[in-house]
Amino acid sequence: MCLAMPGKIVKIEGDKATVKYPGQTREAGIIDGDYKVGDYVFVSAKIIVAKIPEDEAKMSIKAWEEAADNAP
Repeated sequence: MCLAMPGKIVKIEGDKATVKYPGQTREAGIIDGDYKVGDYVFVSAKIIVAKIPEDEAKMSIKAWEEAADNAP
């Protein structure tokens, strides 16, 4: 099982996207799909695998941040 935090695309150059997560930014490949700056996505193995609705992404990010704040 894999747990993935959604990230927001902040830049696209060719088949590469810069994806911003809380506290970090990473590069991901675009293999298939129509993505634009501002889209929230899931990334696996450095490849964008799905676009997700903004409201769902924000709820998920909030849950991740709350879990991190409550970690021992």
